Amino acid sequence: MASGGSLAGRLGRIRTSRDEKKVSESQNNSIPQLKFPWEQVKSFVSMRQEIFTSPFTINSARSDVSPLFPELKNSSIENLLFYDLETTGLSGGAGTLAFLAGFGWIEHGKLIINQYFLHDFPGEIDFLLLIRELLTDNRILVSYNGKSFDHPLLRTRFLMKGLQLPSVSEIDLLHSSRRLWKKRLPSCRLCIIEERILDIHRVNDVPGMEVPDIYFNFLKTNKPEPLEGVFKHHLQDIKSLAFLFAHMEKLWFRPSAIPSNDKTSFGKLMLFRKREEGVELLKESFLKKDQDAGKILSIYYKRKGALTAAVNIWKEMWDNQHELFQGIELAKYYEHKTKEIETALNIVKLLRQKESTGRIIEALDHRMKRLERKCDSG
Repeated sequence: MASGGSLAGRLGRIRTSRDEKKVSESQNNSIPQLKFPWEQVKSFVSMRQEIFTSPFTINSARSDVSPLFPELKNSSIENLLFYDLETTGLSGGAGTLAFLAGFGWIEHGKLIINQYFLHDFPGEIDFLLLIRELLTDNRILVSYNGKSFDHPLLRTRFLMKGLQLPSVSEIDLLHSSRRLWKKRLPSCRLCIIEERILDIHRVNDVPGMEVPDIYFNFLKTNKPEPLEGVFKHHLQDIKSLAFLFAHMEKLWFRPSAIPSNDKTSFGKLMLFRKREEGVELLKESFLKKDQDAGKILSIYYKRKGALTAAVNIWKEMWDNQHELFQGIELAKYYEHKTKEIETALNIVKLLRQKESTGRIIEALDHRMKRLERKCDSG
């Protein structure tokens, strides 16, 4: 009796296993196949690999110059993992998931990019596990707005599936782009950076806001053709990440190649990173009447104790424009260093006539009254 029950149980499990296999095969047969070089690697996940020439020509681990990105101090470009996600929504949240993930890295002078496509929601765990295989300890993620969007979304999806997202450092090129080009570009969106900085011009590109609808339409119709534009758009995003990173590195190690309209921002960043080449870049910009360069350079001299050099810059800036920054710095210099109280007072009076902001007017009035008292006391 016990033996028969055991046999019946085994037969039942075999039937169940066969039924599940049939369901799985039925699901696989119903999944639309993507064109070569796409390859179905899991029940609901396909992958393709593309190989391009590496955009890097300079060793980012040069010992004589600190790297642009501190994360690379003890690493090299081979540790970088450029990544981007296409998702079912643009605002994030627990209901948003990634259906297309791309990762690129440098190997033997080539840029290799893997794209993973999720055919339907039941395959999300396999999709995430494939991503996790790439996130090894020595990797450094490189993204564009990934710290604010892509990385939190991945972390949420891993958590909701009972998985743990490996802990790896990340470089977000959006932050660096804003630091370098915010003042001269209308926007630091990747498409603007591509056109104005990298000279990359997309043709018939799918707008990012249309991507979720294209994917949902695919889920309804099982027609993959409209996805080709999404795949192309996504692939270019990752390529652009690699080319942008390489472009930044090239300028960082070769200041002579920095365009004239970028010398102020690069000079400021170099001074922040203790690179004296930044001084020369700022001097060149200031010679061309860049007031921002003058501000940065004068503050640098002031902090270094080279007050004469700072004062000369303030005087030149004041002669060109009676602006608040140079006016206040000169007024402080004349009041506290040379004791030329009347000269300081005249500067403050000129600033007071031009200003319209209440808080600044209040500060100028306070300074003017103090200077007037000093003049009255002789």
